[in-house]
Amino acid sequence: MGTRSSAFNETVRFFQQTLDLPIGNRHHGFVRFDLADAGSVEVFDAASGEYPHFSTGPVVGFDVEDFDQARYELERKGFSMIAPSAGEPGNYRWQHFRGPDNLVFEIVDYPGRPLPNPPVGRLQATKLVWMGISTPNFSPVAQFFQEVLGLPVEEETADLLECRLPDGSSVEAFRRGSEVDHPHFRTGPVPGIGVVDIDEAVRILRTQGTTPLESRHSPTGGWAHIRAPDGNVYELKQSALGYQW
Repeated sequence: MGTRSSAFNETVRFFQQTLDLPIGNRHHGFVRFDLADAGSVEVFDAASGEYPHFSTGPVVGFDVEDFDQARYELERKGFSMIAPSAGEPGNYRWQHFRGPDNLVFEIVDYPGRPLPNPPVGRLQATKLVWMGISTPNFSPVAQFFQEVLGLPVEEETADLLECRLPDGSSVEAFRRGSEVDHPHFRTGPVPGIGVVDIDEAVRILRTQGTTPLESRHSPTGGWAHIRAPDGNVYELKQSALGYQW
């Protein structure tokens, strides 16, 4: 997941100090934070001029098994690639593209992904476990998840679609303005970072002066929404499935 922010230093401090994610790499205008499953959260300084198309909120990447085929299928179904793909075949590659609602997403090829490590930091963060989108164009977004990405449906109503990925993480689409919508989901895709204990994570956040916009216990563990200095909304989510490493 990547975010481009004019509040670069404040956003870096949020991920480093508030969420306590370890830094994996940094250079001028860029910091990468590493999650337990070798996934990452990357922060780009808007002043650097890099990735100006990161203008639709956080950019979430989907790990795919066949990168070239996935890119071909996206283009065949009318989705626009943004610049050429980058990285090295057989090592790590990525490709940005525009999905429904003009949102920017990414496909990722990471054949050498290492085995998961134990959760990281005081909040015991694991990996990106969820993504939610509030959209006025519910049907095209739902079709994108089901027919373009080919994700199995976990739950479907007139205003909500939840799809499950093979690793247990999920994506949800909410019809904007419906009873299941979240009014603060207006900053683009909302990425969810897994935590071992949502109650403990929220307690730590509050001691640091961060009050959740909304939080809830649920049969699947519970979640809390927070707003970062980049202006975007993120979620901390505990899964009843737990985390294996």
